[in-house]
Amino acid sequence: MDNHVLPDRYSLYGIAPEYIKEVEDELSHRFGQPVTLGLGCGIIAARAEGALFDGQSVVAMAAGPLLSRKEPTEWADALERKVDRLARRTEDVKRLYAEIEKSPSPEKTGAIILEHIGDYDDDFFAALAGTISHDKARRRLRRASNFEALREYLLTVRRRARNGQTAAMWRELAQGAAQLAGPTVPRAG
Repeated sequence: MDNHVLPDRYSLYGIAPEYIKEVEDELSHRFGQPVTLGLGCGIIAARAEGALFDGQSVVAMAAGPLLSRKEPTEWADALERKVDRLARRTEDVKRLYAEIEKSPSPEKTGAIILEHIGDYDDDFFAALAGTISHDKARRRLRRASNFEALREYLLTVRRRARNGQTAAMWRELAQGAAQLAGPTVPRAG
């Protein structure tokens, strides 16, 4: 980032460039590598020269909650917690994907997804987006495409769950399994 531009951006929020420098220094110390901050459009982003977690070098979050905090360590704490949350959620994404890959049927896949329905929060989707971009950067295009399809499906599942349709999704899953099993024929006894 160009430090000559940053003071103008931060002054919009009433934040002195020296304060941002203190936060950057604190984060650099905690992560053991240089970290720079960017602030704009209500978002603060921390960027490291190396990876903060799982190959990801940038973490962004809403700036609003930080603006009232006075100590640089409070900002560093919040950003560090965000990095930790995203690292955990990235592992959750990988575990879910591994379960789905092992699934013997679409019905079992649907059950796996519905069993984890409470897990699909904004941090989960941020971690999923990070995993997709990481895979694309590593040229794992098939896997990235699978994650993109999973994201679209999970967004639908989350939307339906928020609309109170979880029971309906379970019924649809059961009906699909019943249709695949075919009609039952009574046996002569």
